[in-house]
Amino acid sequence: MTVGLPPSLHRGGQPLTRLYPGWQASARYRAPADGLDVLSLHHTETGQEACWWLSSDDEILACHALALDSHWNGQIMEAIGPALQQFCAALLSGETPLPDDGTGLHDSLVPLTSLPSVAQFQLLGLWFQAAVGTRLRLLSPASLPDDDGIRPDTPTAPFAPGRLRHLLDTQPVGPHTMTTSPFSGRMLRAELTMPTEKGVACRFSDEEDGQTFYLFWYTPTGRKAPPKDRKPLFYHPATRLLLGDSPFLPLVPVFLLSWFISNPHCVEELRHAHPFRLEDYGVGRASALWEEFIPATPAPAAEKQEEAGQNRTSFPFSSELWVRSSIFRAGQAAGLPGRERWKKSPPQNHEKTTDAGHENHDES
Repeated sequence: MTVGLPPSLHRGGQPLTRLYPGWQASARYRAPADGLDVLSLHHTETGQEACWWLSSDDEILACHALALDSHWNGQIMEAIGPALQQFCAALLSGETPLPDDGTGLHDSLVPLTSLPSVAQFQLLGLWFQAAVGTRLRLLSPASLPDDDGIRPDTPTAPFAPGRLRHLLDTQPVGPHTMTTSPFSGRMLRAELTMPTEKGVACRFSDEEDGQTFYLFWYTPTGRKAPPKDRKPLFYHPATRLLLGDSPFLPLVPVFLLSWFISNPHCVEELRHAHPFRLEDYGVGRASALWEEFIPATPAPAAEKQEEAGQNRTSFPFSSELWVRSSIFRAGQAAGLPGRERWKKSPPQNHEKTTDAGHENHDES
């Protein structure tokens, strides 16, 4: 008999005395329903995990929470449903304000968090399917209309298809991940970077519209980061819209919920998150932008000190590629003179001087 396997374990009146080769029973837990237990199992070679749902008298009821009958489903939903609904509204969708005490929100889910991760994930999937699953809108990027107008009768409503296509070009770069809002078009910075079991997700909020959404990059097994050509999956909780090409698309909300539950510190991170600001990346200091293109004369130590909250090496504003592609193009579109044109024909009030209090823009 496998180590840890309950001696009285049975199914359909037949005793179960052994498991498939390589599998072992790890531990037994109380499930969030009276008379229901969870038996966790693992494979000694692959590390794969599984769980069985047992009655108090050791009968195997199901090998997955989704296979439990309506009696047990009802008891589980009654036990964890209200806490998950509150948790979802505050963290996943951002519909309600963050709680003053983040630990209190997580404490209400102790019956769930005390279970092994595989059992937690199954119960989250069970709850999400019952609460939201039948109303999810799954959309493939290939089905986006060519018309960029916003109409109530389109599958992408309330989003403009063009903005969604642009959103799917976003690449993950950790805490510096930025994208454009599908609501207002403004630049947004990730509030949270969330490494999950199947990939990495970023949480964004557009304060102008009061909307929260997620981008999720699926990472194949064995890779530490998603492929560079991988398009993200888009999830907007308020409209239950999931956009992307992946068999895991319907599970993205469950991956996110699982991460939120396992990371209580996220409440404090969200409380201190602030909107995207150019000054956080050193923009506004012309000399810092030009240093990548021309040799700079060593400046006094006082002039080299960085302003608080600014990082001249932060992604993406100190990169030569960003400067060339964004600042230069924006200047040309606005009719501003380029650097060469400035040198050849400077404005009348631009004097070549090195006096104190003036900056010499011309090369000697």
